[in-house]
Amino acid sequence: MTDAGYEEMSQAEILTGSVGWQRSLPANIKFRDKPMRDISDLAVWTLSSCKPGYGVHELLNDSVDKYWQSDGPQPHTVTVEFQRKTDVSFLFLYLDYKNDESYTPSKIVVKTGSSLQTLENTVSVTFHEPSGWQRIDLRDSNIDPARVMVVHLQVVQNHQNGRDTHIRHIRVTGPSTSRFCAEARLIAGDPIRDFKTENFDMKQIMLSAMSIR
Repeated sequence: MTDAGYEEMSQAEILTGSVGWQRSLPANIKFRDKPMRDISDLAVWTLSSCKPGYGVHELLNDSVDKYWQSDGPQPHTVTVEFQRKTDVSFLFLYLDYKNDESYTPSKIVVKTGSSLQTLENTVSVTFHEPSGWQRIDLRDSNIDPARVMVVHLQVVQNHQNGRDTHIRHIRVTGPSTSRFCAEARLIAGDPIRDFKTENFDMKQIMLSAMSIR
């Protein structure tokens, strides 16, 4: 959303609506990864449990008045599965301790990987009476986006030892342009040298490009 778009919204809408996560982005995002975009709708979402009328639809709704409420034993989980490897930078959650009290998560673990059987990276975050958008950084040590097919969130503990949980928004975000688009694969290596050589072999370049992931 542009700055002009923000100007048309009230402060309350910015802070509590589904676009409010943009105001919680860190300053250390690489230029090539800007702007960040919401890629939540590119994935399939699965919940470990939910009460009727408090499921995925409510979790991804634009209104902060709607929320996911679990209905089962801990850990409560949210699994986000993409159809192909996808650049993921941040996971944003909207939590509201003032309204949700013991339903508010106090410890969350996020795991990412290529499948549910190969969740290689783990991020653990604790919260103390959170209010508003909370950011979980999924980038690597070089602050590059993680390239994953699965993001698996676990609510392992609530405030006041509450059993079920409330999360009012979850948004998965990533760079607008993938570092691994088809064009980038095609010109991998030294394209100027390859295309000027007399022994230019398009078939060999295509085979090499297909092997890069």
